Amino acid sequence: MHDIDPQLYADDADQRLATLKRLRLMTPRPELLGTNTHVHTNYSFSAFRSPAEAAWLAYVSGVEIFGINDHYTVDGHPEFADSCAALGLPATFSIESVAMDREAEQSGLLLNDPGNPGRIYLCGKGVTKRRDPAATAMLATLRSHQEDRNRAMLDKLRQRFAQVLEETGPDWEAVASQTPLGNTTERHLARAVFDYLQAGNYTPRFLAIVGDNPSGDPAKDQNTIRSNLLKAGKPCYVTEAPEAYPSLGGLRQLYLQLGAIPTYPVLGNPLTGAEEDIDALCDRLEAWGIQALELIPSRNTDDRVAAVLAAAQKRNWPVFDGTEHNTPVLEPLLTRWGSDPRFRPVFREGALVLLGHQVLRAAGEPGYLDDQGKALPDGRERCLAAGLSELNRQQAA
Repeated sequence: MHDIDPQLYADDADQRLATLKRLRLMTPRPELLGTNTHVHTNYSFSAFRSPAEAAWLAYVSGVEIFGINDHYTVDGHPEFADSCAALGLPATFSIESVAMDREAEQSGLLLNDPGNPGRIYLCGKGVTKRRDPAATAMLATLRSHQEDRNRAMLDKLRQRFAQVLEETGPDWEAVASQTPLGNTTERHLARAVFDYLQAGNYTPRFLAIVGDNPSGDPAKDQNTIRSNLLKAGKPCYVTEAPEAYPSLGGLRQLYLQLGAIPTYPVLGNPLTGAEEDIDALCDRLEAWGIQALELIPSRNTDDRVAAVLAAAQKRNWPVFDGTEHNTPVLEPLLTRWGSDPRFRPVFREGALVLLGHQVLRAAGEPGYLDDQGKALPDGRERCLAAGLSELNRQQAA
């Protein structure tokens, strides 16, 4: 990874934006090597400390089209838009949440959550109605369920600190202050525990609280905290409330209210029962009203990427790619698979469809879907043309 100017994650947003503009004047755009329409920012959980930092690293990494995709929120979209615009970097705007299919849950069917039957991660790609009142209210409700659970787990963590070390442990401010608007996750809890332990005699306290010796790597230690304390069956785990997960149809409708394309992120290897037969999975998705796929290529093998792309192309569905970056580890923004000449053209077309969908919807025209969320017969081609035109316009500016 490239050296990072600390002004890119300064407290002041105007300062972050001014830094981007200054750095752009000093740094020619490198060769464009791939697309990435799925990264999380600090508005959920991320290795990036601001949308500006994420945009800068995409710029210097040769990302051609770049997309934000936070959990349960679109609040990072404005800064992401300003940051990418300052760099002449075409941007896409998306969101990710979790739904529950009760029938699949009851039958024990695993989809793209390998540990929880019936649970489905679903993205809304190409948000064009960020301020829709009904969607805003539903997202606030979903975040409140997440916060209630995180507060309950923090209470258990603090009880553990009191029992084991006779200390208070981290407070809620240490958790919520990590993200600009308090959209907290398990990973924020793990980081708060890590930071608290760092403030004292780290190694013996880590061992006492977590049950393992620290690794010496902050990201690995945070992951160990999460896996040893916060996952199912561990001492500080709290079961999610059923109402925390909307139905698949309800989440799909939320994304349509946001003007986005409901999209299924294919988990990758190892395969779950529902994903083993990719054609059967696509049939299931189509019955659910989902006609777009996403891949995180680094989780897959060459054969698996090829199979997913082939299944989507048979249906004329776009396929988007990304890297997530929703862990403490700052990984590269482009993957070997995403830049592979066998696969890159398909991912590039997907990113262009997404870009074009945003452009057309902003102009009051239909995008990839009709009002009921069904792919229009000419939707993919119109979005592809509009996306290519927008890409050329921005690159010529």
